[in-house]
Amino acid sequence: MKIIKILLIGLMVLATQFVQAGTAEPTTFTRQGILSYNFHSDLLGRGFVIDVLLPLSFNPEDNTRYPVIYMTDGYMNFPMVAPNLIHEQVPDEQGNTKLPPVILVGISHPLDSSNFTLRLTDFTPVPGEIRGNTLGGGANQFLAFLENELKPFINNSFKGDESDETLAGHSLGGLLALHALFNHTDNFDRYVIGSPSIWWADKQILESELAYAERQTDLPKSVYMFIGGEEICLEEGEVCGVQDFRDLAQRLKSRDYENLTLRKRVIKGENHDTVVNPGYDKGIEQVFKSKVLPRKYSF
Repeated sequence: MKIIKILLIGLMVLATQFVQAGTAEPTTFTRQGILSYNFHSDLLGRGFVIDVLLPLSFNPEDNTRYPVIYMTDGYMNFPMVAPNLIHEQVPDEQGNTKLPPVILVGISHPLDSSNFTLRLTDFTPVPGEIRGNTLGGGANQFLAFLENELKPFINNSFKGDESDETLAGHSLGGLLALHALFNHTDNFDRYVIGSPSIWWADKQILESELAYAERQTDLPKSVYMFIGGEEICLEEGEVCGVQDFRDLAQRLKSRDYENLTLRKRVIKGENHDTVVNPGYDKGIEQVFKSKVLPRKYSF
């Protein structure tokens, strides 16, 4: 009997293996409406991975121009944000949508040992010190890459609307967005800024904010800022993200810019990593509730 049991068990295992058997072939990851490119920048002399989500209504045969959202750290953030954008372009029973048809562009650095250093280089306005090493300071060059190389590619290939462009960034990418807001103001119309690294280089970005306020009396942009409620400092020397965030928001509010639409939110229960998805989801929706003003201004 024991031998029969063993044989039966063996047959059952073998049968299970046959049921689970199958074949798999490796393939390039694709989804309808999403395109990926290895994009070489002549200005920077290096490459990026560019992911593009096209609107559900995209038709290469018509002349419709679409707002474009440029998002940093695309490798991490693009897969989270893209599904939300698709759903929010689907009309409800009354024919209403949360978002108009938009193009989402994710910008990724190479996933190798140079990733951290390149992010610091591209997203920081001035050099800063990390563990005794001076790094960063290439934000102006990175923004020139966006303006002179990536934007023309997107606009010419997919009919992006150069009069309606959004910059979305989190952490160091949020610092980059603040730098663009204060120093390259005409480059973008809407900004979604998450957990910005205000602490970088002894809070140098606050000097940029002050300099802008001293030379301009208006900031006609739609801005949404968010941060996780758990991004607080518990000990001396830690980054006090929430406090820095609130201080900056208060400074912007005190300027009384007539045409600045500023929305902000501290998202309870979220930390620096988990806040990204809910922050972008609400932030992109909120900035598109504001009308875009003409790009060039007279002060």
